[in-house]
Amino acid sequence: MNLQLLLRSFEFEDLFPAVANMYPNAKRHRKEFKDAYDLLTTLRPIVSKKNIKYQIIESQFSKDYFYGAPDSNFKATWEELAGRNVIKGKEVELTDEEIAANCLINSIFIGKHPEQFEDSFRSLVRGK
Repeated sequence: MNLQLLLRSFEFEDLFPAVANMYPNAKRHRKEFKDAYDLLTTLRPIVSKKNIKYQIIESQFSKDYFYGAPDSNFKATWEELAGRNVIKGKEVELTDEEIAANCLINSIFIGKHPEQFEDSFRSLVRGK
């Protein structure tokens, strides 16, 4: 399933609690996250052969492991990200909701957002 379809499989209000669990200041920026969700679920996706693959990743800072997708999977325009398939490795113990929330966060902070999201993005990085 591509990212856009994964996000569309949840209402924003149902997805936001998972976002808030992953991103500490999310509750202060509900509008900006909603703006990102609305754009990612409505823009025209570009079909891609590249994937967003959730797997076990070793921490760079310790010998711990976590579930996630490499940052490089999100280095693309939002249109490209929306068209990428999201794949969950067999060993990954994340729900579809957790993966969708993580994809939303990573798309915002790693992906190349469209111009119409610039004001919301600036608000998020300023932390206000």
